[in-house]
Amino acid sequence: MTLMNCIERIPEKLREIAERDTAGSFAEDGGIREIVIVASGSSYNAAFTAKMFLENVCGFRVTLVYPNIFVHYGAEIRKEALHLFISQGGKTKLVYEGLLLAKKAGCVTYAMTADRECVIADAADHFVDMGCGEEEYLYRTIGFSATAASVMMFGADLAVRQGMIGEEKLAEIKEDLHRAAGNLERIRQEALVWYEDNKFSLLRRSTMMISAAGDLWPIAQESDIKAMEMVPMMTKSYELEEFIHGPQNAFHDGMLFILYSKQGEDEEKVKKIAAFLKQEIGFCAVVGAAADREDKKDLALTVKSRYFAPLEYITFMQVAAYKMADARGRDLSRGVNSVIGQYIQKTVEGKK
Repeated sequence: MTLMNCIERIPEKLREIAERDTAGSFAEDGGIREIVIVASGSSYNAAFTAKMFLENVCGFRVTLVYPNIFVHYGAEIRKEALHLFISQGGKTKLVYEGLLLAKKAGCVTYAMTADRECVIADAADHFVDMGCGEEEYLYRTIGFSATAASVMMFGADLAVRQGMIGEEKLAEIKEDLHRAAGNLERIRQEALVWYEDNKFSLLRRSTMMISAAGDLWPIAQESDIKAMEMVPMMTKSYELEEFIHGPQNAFHDGMLFILYSKQGEDEEKVKKIAAFLKQEIGFCAVVGAAADREDKKDLALTVKSRYFAPLEYITFMQVAAYKMADARGRDLSRGVNSVIGQYIQKTVEGKK
């Protein structure tokens, strides 16, 4: 068993999510127009990935809040909003504390976790299965993709029950998720070829900068986390426009640059930034629509889905980060600084 085996299981999990009612019962939740999502790390990035879909397709107002902000820094609790708390392991301390605060305020609370038998799911009014099953590694690949898909399907199911979209639209969304799932193995293979073509340049650098726009911006953020925790290496992600302002003053040849590009969205800007980086700085890879097919550093990744395209893009970094970690002899079965648990309590004990 390797982490690559987890990546290989993602298509199956997405197909399962497409075919189930991720939302459960909404009988008492009439009139919901806002969803507040409390999560951190890859769970936050997954919710961020879903945000534009929930707003633009389903019609909800969506607010994302980090647990520490929600609990300690006076984040406003809006009683009329549905509150969704996400934790793959089901025992993140601050997520649990935030859920209790929302319940005390009279909010409708949902927990999205990998296992129903956990302290966070037990405390919530309702449970939504994350859909990832048991993931053998802490460095979440199945969990990220399954969470994003489950949050999106949760919103779509809720929107149908609220009369905001119809059953035909829901069927279209489910079909689109199947298209994304069906394309992941091809992208995985393309990412493996890309890695082999570029591994010398990748392995001799210890810093990575990643940028994207639109609904690929959270994919840049998740890529940031994946490379940092798995390889491990110092990483930083920026929204595309911000990337060319202050951050460019720190660019140098010791960095890897990854630019994600979606068809019809900032393609020309990505091409111009890539030209600058390649000619003046060093290694730059464009992943997606703006890729130069004659340049082996680029990957002309082709997506098949409309709504779930970000889950196709993240496959690239899931594979690349794993291969870089493996080449450096990284043991992904354990954390580098696992002793941190002796200093900081990050989880709350309770049910399994």
